[in-house]
Amino acid sequence: MSASILKTITLVLLVVMIAGLSWADSLDDDPQAVSLYAKGKRLLRAGDWYGAVRLFEELEARFPNSKNLDLFLFNRAKARYHLADYADARAGFGYFVSRYPNSTLVAHAWFFLGNARYLGSDISLATRAWLKAYALSRDDQLDRLITSSLIESFRNAASINLGQSDFEGIGEAKKCRLVRKLAEILLERGDFNRAGALLGICGEELNLSDEQSTRFQTAKQRLEIALLLPLSGEMHTYGQEIFNGATIAAEFYRQRTGREVKLVPYDSKGDPVEAARIAGEISRSLDTDALVGPLTSDEAAVVSAALGCATLPMIAPAATQAGLTLLSPTSFQLAPNIELEGITLADYAIDEVRADSVAIITSTATDDLRMARAFADRFESRNGTVLAIEYYRSRDKDFGPYIRDIKAILLGQPGDSTYYISADGDTLDLDVIPANIDCLFIPGSPNQLRQLLPQVHFYNLNGFYLGSDGWGDDVVYKLGDDVTKRAVFSSPFLGGRNSQIYLEFATAFDARFGSQPQRLASLGFDAVNLITGAVATGGISRDRIIERLRSVDGYDGASGRIVFGDNRENIEMPLYRIESRQAVRLDAETEREVEAEGGIE
Repeated sequence: MSASILKTITLVLLVVMIAGLSWADSLDDDPQAVSLYAKGKRLLRAGDWYGAVRLFEELEARFPNSKNLDLFLFNRAKARYHLADYADARAGFGYFVSRYPNSTLVAHAWFFLGNARYLGSDISLATRAWLKAYALSRDDQLDRLITSSLIESFRNAASINLGQSDFEGIGEAKKCRLVRKLAEILLERGDFNRAGALLGICGEELNLSDEQSTRFQTAKQRLEIALLLPLSGEMHTYGQEIFNGATIAAEFYRQRTGREVKLVPYDSKGDPVEAARIAGEISRSLDTDALVGPLTSDEAAVVSAALGCATLPMIAPAATQAGLTLLSPTSFQLAPNIELEGITLADYAIDEVRADSVAIITSTATDDLRMARAFADRFESRNGTVLAIEYYRSRDKDFGPYIRDIKAILLGQPGDSTYYISADGDTLDLDVIPANIDCLFIPGSPNQLRQLLPQVHFYNLNGFYLGSDGWGDDVVYKLGDDVTKRAVFSSPFLGGRNSQIYLEFATAFDARFGSQPQRLASLGFDAVNLITGAVATGGISRDRIIERLRSVDGYDGASGRIVFGDNRENIEMPLYRIESRQAVRLDAETEREVEAEGGIE
């Protein structure tokens, strides 16, 4: 929240405090209650908020049947509010307005509730609380304070959606005075559609000046997309790759529609705090229609949270952490989250492999750890048994100790033992004794797998292999079928390289930048392509982009297939089998088998 907003709120509250002094300082009640109440009011006037809270809590506890209980509750919530305990203040005023809807203080309680919600960054609910206060208020001074708060929130928020129902209960003349003031702010910002809709509540039409009309027509033809990426620092090459892919998508849009699109780069430096600060500025821009970025999950989480009360559509192209889109109703995630990948593979192990037990060998990289934990949790939740989880470091070259530990568990032998004592009493080298388990889940990067898988094969640890997206690489395929053993792995992006759109994109990318696009470039291309597709056949607005993105249910892009689920994250997670040193998608493999059996005419 900016300093100007805080200053405005502070000034408004000061006026309320002064106005509040006129409320009854004496009351008809038990003499002790009257004395304590008078003391509580003195503490409020003196600014001793903590003391006031404790005193009004004492009044509530000692006189629960008092006919003035509403005053005790109201003043306790008010003291909590000034103490900056906004969560408790919201609860207190919320309880007050529900229990005492006919109190003479209910309009003031709604107003304070709106302020507490605003300071908690819930602008939408704050606005509705202020409107409720405005509907109930019979005090001109309070009306002016409410109007000031609404105007200030409209000026500082990216957008606030209000409809006819939000103004119910407000007298026609009073309602329309407020509507006109709010519509003026929207007109100043060039938000003509919302201004017209707001005026329509009062049966009025939008009359644009020549200048405003020109701005309106121009705005309908221009699309502006901000790209918030690390363009300097250690991760700048990754950010540049996404930006280059986005550039090709913008060129395709211009060629296809003849309409203009402007890409505006912003450098996050890979810093989540810097990214959130910049995103806040972008969301308040009147020109920006959508945001692509940031790059990492840490950045995307902070930015998504910062945009929780804004209307700016945001597409995180590469972030893989689960729950990012829950932080903002306007954020979307292209890369399926890591937890979903682990869950999908665990379900496959249970449903298709019929595995009862599994061992996991994973690196300590953050994504691999999250995926392994999701796999284990899902597998166990479906009554499977995780016999062992072994963790290796990225610099490890010798994986023997981890493999021996798993074999020792399976063979009932101490982990540091060199020899295996058979049932007949024979002494055998533990390394060459085969050990079998239903399933082995091994997430990792291609370079790690290139060294790990031959060692698993050498030590004779046998089980059905399941892997992560890292298995989808020539480095792994070239190990040979005897090492990869028809492993099944998940890859949300592998299929994109066989699509027509990827071929067109790759050709244009190579012509422009002199190289083949990597995965991040494909994600940047798809992010911008989804946004331009949302406005290709209609007007340009943030609401339209969000609405169209929500409905994406099978976009075949350069990075792969994209299906946005209920939480606006890509839920497409195809599985592949390694066969004859190449990856074959499982549904395609099934179709081939059916054809061989004569099942398809």
